Amino acid sequence: MQLSRLTAIGAGVTAFLGSCCALPLMLLGLTGTIGFASAFVPYQKYFTVATFALLGTAFYLVYGRKPTTCENPNLCNPKTQGITKWILWISTLLAIIFLIGPYLIAKFMR
Repeated sequence: MQLSRLTAIGAGVTAFLGSCCALPLMLLGLTGTIGFASAFVPYQKYFTVATFALLGTAFYLVYGRKPTTCENPNLCNPKTQGITKWILWISTLLAIIFLIGPYLIAKFMR
């Protein structure tokens, strides 16, 4: 598996795991059940650790590795690498928003 493809998959998985706070809210809206979100609360710490571990790995793969010669020029063109970086930064921003969002909402709702 090529580096760009692996990084894109990692960023997608990170975005999914980063949505551990938003996913229950979406499911609440779709199903209309109130108690469903409380089932994820005990696992929030694990999702947070997994999210930032995957983000760290993705940042290492994108920025930390030395460039190698590319076998497939379609995967190594600057446009593909730019898209991968954008997805990584958007995933990071979403993970941070989902992590601190509930605390900020609680603070401002008092």
